[in-house]
Amino acid sequence: MRLTVSLFGSLRDRFGKGASVQMEVGPGIRLREALRKFEGEQGALGADVAVALNGSLTRADPELADGDEILLLPPVSGG
Repeated sequence: MRLTVSLFGSLRDRFGKGASVQMEVGPGIRLREALRKFEGEQGALGADVAVALNGSLTRADPELADGDEILLLPPVSGG
């Protein structure tokens, strides 16, 4: 099963990757497990990273499907 992990802002710079990374995972994987796998391959994300699945922010741990896109959004500040 193939997932796309899209990186934004400082995460893109920190991981030295393009806008997205492809991941191969087994069937039945859940979001949190996929994130741990990504961190194991790429490095720790940090607790303040927001996660979206297929364009919607989530704190849930759904089972993923082939072709899903995980979006990793760094914290932002400003005024």
